[in-house]
Amino acid sequence: ELSALTANPPKNLHGYISNQGLPGARETVGRFLGDLYNHPIYPESVVMTSGAGGALNVVLKSILNPNDEVIVLVPYFVEYKYYIMNAQGVPVYCNLDENFQISVEEVASKITARTKGIIINTPHNPTGCILSRESIFSLGELLKEKEAEFNNPIYMIYDAPYTQLTYDGVENVNPFASYHRVIYASSFSKDLGLAGERIGFIAVDKEIEGHQTLISAFIFANRTLGFVNAPALMQNVLARLDQLVTEQEEYRERRDLMVEVLEEANFEFHKTQGGFFIFPKSPIPDDVEFCRIAVEKFNVLIVPGTGFGRPGYFRMSFSLPLSTIEGAREPLKALRNYFK
Repeated sequence: ELSALTANPPKNLHGYISNQGLPGARETVGRFLGDLYNHPIYPESVVMTSGAGGALNVVLKSILNPNDEVIVLVPYFVEYKYYIMNAQGVPVYCNLDENFQISVEEVASKITARTKGIIINTPHNPTGCILSRESIFSLGELLKEKEAEFNNPIYMIYDAPYTQLTYDGVENVNPFASYHRVIYASSFSKDLGLAGERIGFIAVDKEIEGHQTLISAFIFANRTLGFVNAPALMQNVLARLDQLVTEQEEYRERRDLMVEVLEEANFEFHKTQGGFFIFPKSPIPDDVEFCRIAVEKFNVLIVPGTGFGRPGYFRMSFSLPLSTIEGAREPLKALRNYFK
């Protein structure tokens, strides 16, 4: 499609466009989400953004007043706290349980009269876990109760850039069915392998309270934060696509090999359900020291869990050639044996 587009470009292909995004691109996004969740999302409820990171910054700038609080589930994508602080908000950290699922009791203890939102990331970076339907729907019920208690809106900010990278029949939960105040922030960077193209979006249900005010705020923030609009070229490509569903057999094959290599080396971990990360336990309490030794002595580059707010773990990516993963088999066994 990109080749066809550039060979016969439409008028104004590289010119200014609507800050909300091209109607055709927004229609494609709405159709994608409707097929994914069996829930209608309309073009007027979509704003195109510069990636999911851009989407989250736009959302937070739009909904937060100074010192409003946003709950961040730990472990977390490290940039969340900076996105929140960029919008003059306050990150409030809340641990996931040992299976990396939401503890409703823990979340309840973190909600105050200043709480404006909670960021949900599933499939989850860094753990590779998918939050269960029970987790998401129980959270929705809790947020409804807390909204009534504090007489204040609380948004579920749903960061979901890995929805097509799921394995073993584990399905994505429909967030729009779980709660009435969901702001969906995502991109096609990961599942379509377009990370450098920064093509993301924000979507809300048409029935969300203050729909037009929210959309107007997103459009305004998109411009004033300096993004202006998502890249026009890739929006034109999206507008030409009938569907965005992709097969992920290559990622599943890499996940399976990574699991095999780690099991053989006797690391303890939860098997990745979605995305392309895995989050094993460090064999020593000091995960930073473990990762330092891994790279210096065994040429294995991994990221300490401390950076994601969960010491004692480390993150690995299997978004790599199969030969690279296979090549890590012996070094990982040697690394694990080093700490026996």
